[in-house]
Amino acid sequence: MYDIAIVGGGPAGLAAAINSRRRNKKTLVIGKEEYSFKLLQTHQIDNYPGLPEIGGKDLAQKLKEHALAGGAEFCKDEVQTISSDETVFTLVGRENMFQAKTLILAVGVALGNEIKGETEWIGKGVSYCATCDGMFFKGKKVALVGYIPEAVAEANFLAEVCAEVYFLPLFKNVENLNPRIKAISGKPLEIGGDSRVELFRTSKTEVKVDGVFIERSGRPADQLLADLQIEDGLIVTGPDQTTNLPGVFAAGDCTGRPWQIARAVGQGQVAALSAVHYLENLKELSPLLR
Repeated sequence: MYDIAIVGGGPAGLAAAINSRRRNKKTLVIGKEEYSFKLLQTHQIDNYPGLPEIGGKDLAQKLKEHALAGGAEFCKDEVQTISSDETVFTLVGRENMFQAKTLILAVGVALGNEIKGETEWIGKGVSYCATCDGMFFKGKKVALVGYIPEAVAEANFLAEVCAEVYFLPLFKNVENLNPRIKAISGKPLEIGGDSRVELFRTSKTEVKVDGVFIERSGRPADQLLADLQIEDGLIVTGPDQTTNLPGVFAAGDCTGRPWQIARAVGQGQVAALSAVHYLENLKELSPLLR
């Protein structure tokens, strides 16, 4: 049981972890990527106070090293669903399950716009987790749209169970791709079908498939946690990073613009302080949580 579970390993999530550990709270960071892909793509950062001209990869490594040195735990996984029984949050990932007393969402913003037909066909051929749902498509034809390098591992897994795999990488330097996989190009335009997914169309080609997998940097927050207040795709928070749900806090790009590292780090710190304050109030209200 963790005191604080943080979903997202970018600047906001790691700043929250650093500060929650400073207050001796058992803290877990769950990140889909080893390091924030957005930071890794940034060659040079000139507007982060005190660290002029730092590379994105260097900053990502420093933030994570700081959090780990302070005692935060890190698990590379992608949270699929979050539920609550009013006292404990249960987070179900692709490979693990976790429980925590409080929750900080630092999920960023998903790379790439929604594809036409994507929402309509969720559960009818559209999936966001190849390792979770790939066996449902054993012996069938599928397409995978990958916005991040982690998509290569998902595509390779699908190649082991599916008859054909079409892969649309939307990032540079694709490496270690199974030779059975057929790479396609273009901009993703549409997922279509009748009662289930039957085709995937890009600006350059169209393929007949039984399913489409989409690998982005994160899941939209409203798909993770029921009843979370969302406006224009962003989590609504108060000045102390509280959400409309007790014990749930949010920080970073998922709460709105400006999408700046310094803002994300500051919000992560505030979210951690608010979560710690929430935990202290729980102790006062319930001796069972002592």
